[in-house]
Amino acid sequence: MEYRYEERDRGLRIWKDRKRQKWNCIDKDRFMKLTKGKAVIVADTGVRGKESGDRLTDGDHSLPLYMTRQKIGFFQKITGYIPCTDGETQGYVRVVERSAGKIAALLVLLAALVAGGILLYLNTREEGPELDKAAISYEMPDTMVNTDPESIALPGYSVLTVSNSDGVVHAPLINPEGNTCYFVYTVKLADTGEELYKSGYIEPGSAVPEFELNQELEAGEYDILLEVEAWDIGDYTQALNGGSIEARLTVED
Repeated sequence: MEYRYEERDRGLRIWKDRKRQKWNCIDKDRFMKLTKGKAVIVADTGVRGKESGDRLTDGDHSLPLYMTRQKIGFFQKITGYIPCTDGETQGYVRVVERSAGKIAALLVLLAALVAGGILLYLNTREEGPELDKAAISYEMPDTMVNTDPESIALPGYSVLTVSNSDGVVHAPLINPEGNTCYFVYTVKLADTGEELYKSGYIEPGSAVPEFELNQELEAGEYDILLEVEAWDIGDYTQALNGGSIEARLTVED
């Protein structure tokens, strides 16, 4: 069917279609005042929809029409109405266009979410492992310098001594210089596996110079294990082959 443009009102504005053809139309507010919302909408134009096969013409231009939408999209808006007739019935072609404001608002919101996500990541990402706060740079004897990057050097311990007066073991927990991993020490009773102490991450070339047991033991001698966890220096979540060192703990009153 062909609808013809019909001028019925002087308060018209210009709308340009995709081909830059100019059409006179009534803006939305004026349309509602004139028709009280009771006008016949014969078709939509502007944003593409389901083709109706109908066209609108003014004698010089022609415009394809689409079936009237029951509900326009969130990113669409009604910008005007073109008065027309099919020769018998007067009606209007509704102009539906993309809402630049809603699209811009969405882009701003997305940009804010992306920026917020980046800031959250930067603020919460872990820069590295939680290093033991007691660890210090430690001057290693020549026998505790690892010259083979493919291996992991472990220190040796024989007898450790602690006094119940302070519970502090005055012996360094060392990560030899030249290792390519972090160390985490766990000191345990050999017979029960009961944990007496656990360090944080210790960097190569560093040591915890002394450490305090988490409980008081009766005076005497105990077999202990110093279990060493090794974690890759480039990815501290990747476990490497560590070791377990047997030693004796002498407890004095």
